[in-house]
Amino acid sequence: MEKVTLKSGKTIESKDASGVKGIIIRSESSYFFRVYGKEQEFTDYAIHHDDLAVTIDKDALASFYSDGEKQWIDHSPSVLGLKTRSGEETN
Repeated sequence: MEKVTLKSGKTIESKDASGVKGIIIRSESSYFFRVYGKEQEFTDYAIHHDDLAVTIDKDALASFYSDGEKQWIDHSPSVLGLKTRSGEETN
């Protein structure tokens, strides 16, 4: 960690976040970035960055969806228990 001084004059600590793996979590009114430590303890960071690049891991069980008007990302169909149009559950 290094000490940095904000424009307001307040001194805070800064640590490079490059390469850190975490989880984006939605609360009732905002999103935050959760980083787990070696003992499964975690730190939640409020997200202030306005255009942070994100890469979805292959094992994240996430899928993109569209209803023709809106697009969103959510858990994969198998996690949500969604069925195909033929009525089969997805895997």
